[in-house]
Amino acid sequence: MANERIALGINLRQNKNSRNAGYGKYYPVVDQQKTLSLRGLAEHMVSHGSLYGRSVVEGVLNQICECLPELVAQGVPVKLGSLGTFYPTAQVTKNGAVEGYAGMDGLNPGTIVQGIRIRFRPDSTKLDNLCGPKFKERCSLELRNIVDTQEVTLEGKTRKVQTLVPVATAVAEWKAREALEGNDDPDFGGGSTGGNTQGGSTGGNTGGSTGGNTGGGDNGDGPSEG
Repeated sequence: MANERIALGINLRQNKNSRNAGYGKYYPVVDQQKTLSLRGLAEHMVSHGSLYGRSVVEGVLNQICECLPELVAQGVPVKLGSLGTFYPTAQVTKNGAVEGYAGMDGLNPGTIVQGIRIRFRPDSTKLDNLCGPKFKERCSLELRNIVDTQEVTLEGKTRKVQTLVPVATAVAEWKAREALEGNDDPDFGGGSTGGNTQGGSTGGNTGGSTGGNTGGGDNGDGPSEG
């Protein structure tokens, strides 16, 4: 019997950049859980039927954590099987470009390299493709929350606090408001094509530009029962 896949939560966050074309729209973001420690990873591996105990697995993982940065610091990319490859890249300082051979004469690379970053490139072979759409096939997606970040002042200090509202709850509240007040809420998309009590441009219960007193026009099909 196959193990049930644990869902990968997908939240929605509103674009609040008024200069962006997507302003006001909601975009998907991953609902990240608490970071798993190295010991937690070792225990997880053992729970999958490893022949070795937690201390042995954890010891090997610790060796990887020590040796991988050492090799990458020498310019040696390290591929961990079907997972992917860790490799170094250079972060350039401001105005760090070298203009011609004259600038290379006696150049100390430390003056143009601000930092060295360890990058990760997931495996993209047909057998073990961990890139984008293919990796999505391994995930069971679940729509969860609307995410918002607000600034609050506590004891004279301003802090950013993240709030989560279940999507199902937000949609239910929107439907309730729509049933009582109409469907012109700009946050959730309202209607030039109809409404319960405030007819749209083509109809509504109390009449749009082409509707009557007791019914909408051609397009007056807004949710009249919530």
